[in-house]
Amino acid sequence: MKGYVALTTVLVILPLLLLTGLDSLYKSMTELIVEKMNYDYQILKSNSETCIEESVYKIKRNPTYTGTFEISKDNWSCMIGIANKIDNPGFKIIIIEASDSNSIKLVVKKELNINVNPFEISNI
Repeated sequence: MKGYVALTTVLVILPLLLLTGLDSLYKSMTELIVEKMNYDYQILKSNSETCIEESVYKIKRNPTYTGTFEISKDNWSCMIGIANKIDNPGFKIIIIEASDSNSIKLVVKKELNINVNPFEISNI
């Protein structure tokens, strides 16, 4: 009789432990994936700052500059569009569309006031 109780206990507890282990593994993998995606997004966001700096540099050298250009690196790229703000001379609109090799995309919109020195940049 003791053998049946022990066998039944093992047969009940073993699947519960297995399910608990699988659940823990699933949660850990999900957390790792989310953290990796967040890390990639933060890196792309940091890289998009390079695109903003390059845009401001182009405008600093030529205040009448408008148009689009692209910056491409090994793992990321960005397409930058610069336009004059309608009905507001001395202001530029900068739109940056950045993407990386992991198919993460980021769109940044900025407004640049070139009437002051140094230029003032703000979010739209």
